[in-house]
Amino acid sequence: MQGFSRAQVTEGPLDEVPPDGLRKIWRWAVVIAVGGFLFGFDTGVISGALLFIRTDFTLNSFEQGTVVSVLVLGAMVGALLSGRMADRVGRRGLLLFSLAAMAVTMALLGLAFVAGWSSVPTLVFMVLFIASFAVGLGPVFWAIIGEIFPGPARATGSSASTAVNWGSNFAVSLLFLPIATAIGQGETFWILGAIALAGLVFVARFVPETKGRGFDEVDADLLRRFGRRPPESTPG
Repeated sequence: MQGFSRAQVTEGPLDEVPPDGLRKIWRWAVVIAVGGFLFGFDTGVISGALLFIRTDFTLNSFEQGTVVSVLVLGAMVGALLSGRMADRVGRRGLLLFSLAAMAVTMALLGLAFVAGWSSVPTLVFMVLFIASFAVGLGPVFWAIIGEIFPGPARATGSSASTAVNWGSNFAVSLLFLPIATAIGQGETFWILGAIALAGLVFVARFVPETKGRGFDEVDADLLRRFGRRPPESTPG
């Protein structure tokens, strides 16, 4: 795995990127979009928790739709705040905070179901989870994939990352209820919490900070994190 030289980072058509560079683009796209598996968490959490909250609170269809709408509105507010927070603490720092909070809230949400707690703490943990996701992993993922690729590879890399992201979202949405039915609601949330924890370890080990850094710096940091030696810059 070699980095791009300065000459390769200039804007231009993708066919100017060498074959080894194209292979790295796709590898990086898949690696970055591993976090996209977590993108379906919000869908799974809302859908799964609402099955029980609806019964305990005796919600009708309109009231259930209102709850979901309020949660989505809260996620929108979190996304609006995320940009300023990412500029203050950095993309990487916000991702680490978000994933840590998601892992904790998933553990608590799973405990609420296993222990048979009332729907009030369940709803609180769900709201905290959505807030954790909305200020961090949800929006920051899109910022990073736009900043981590060189100009010629940005469109291809972003497309690959987005495809993996939405494919993962589809998989989580499709599998959540069958798994919850097979092993239990709380246990399923614990699995999601374990995945969030794995995501936290992944970000801490492999994802570089992109805030205020040029591609050469991001590239060199990324290569070091994968145990590769950054190439020497080609004189321009």
